[in-house]
Amino acid sequence: MNVTDINRAQKAISKTADDRPRNLLAQALILLGFVSLIFAAVPELDLIVTRLFWQPAAGFEFNENSFLIAFRDANRFLPWIVTGTAVALLIPSPFLRYLKYPPEPHKLLFVIIFFAAGPGLGVHLIKILVGRARPRALEEFGGDAFFTPPWQLTDECVRNCSFISGEAASAFALLTLVVFVAPRYRTLYLGAVGIVAAAFAFNRVMLGAHFLSDVVIAWNLMFVLAALLWQSFSRNSPQIDAIFARDFDQP
Repeated sequence: MNVTDINRAQKAISKTADDRPRNLLAQALILLGFVSLIFAAVPELDLIVTRLFWQPAAGFEFNENSFLIAFRDANRFLPWIVTGTAVALLIPSPFLRYLKYPPEPHKLLFVIIFFAAGPGLGVHLIKILVGRARPRALEEFGGDAFFTPPWQLTDECVRNCSFISGEAASAFALLTLVVFVAPRYRTLYLGAVGIVAAAFAFNRVMLGAHFLSDVVIAWNLMFVLAALLWQSFSRNSPQIDAIFARDFDQP
């Protein structure tokens, strides 16, 4: 193989790598549209699922379950651990040279920006814009608000609203850590962590805090955001890594 063939092969590999984030983004957008159409066509799905966890005499009984409450609190605490660790590793430090495989800065920055823009700012902006009442606030479940489908703008809630689920978004965010996993273990990671993340998310439905659509659409929105951000961060990884590069062996 001559030099020309090697250059062509390298360009082909590079092109394939650049196409993957774009393909992932297209898939995420299609999935978001498909899921949104399902809940728009059959909004009763939310009420059907919520009724499974509500009893006229006892209400949402799982609200008293100490294990499920602790499970919920763990999901709320994990984002702070993840982002705090990522920030600590991103800050140039001579201690990083003792790590056998230091994480690449563009991956750390991707995770930090995703957590801030998705489960953080993005979720709260959507909650304010849509204003959907939580299940336990509905008349049918002992409250005084009316049911509205996902994506419908309403004033049934003014703060800390139902759509979309912040806990579900934070749970999905754990899947973005797959960028640090070796390729041969990524499927295993996504499967194992995906099960735990799905449990974190569906726990909110069981407690009457969110509708099924709040959780499912939150995951799909976070998938779109992750694909969009990774497309940019992976394409510009050399420049990002160069910004945070430091030589700590120099006096």
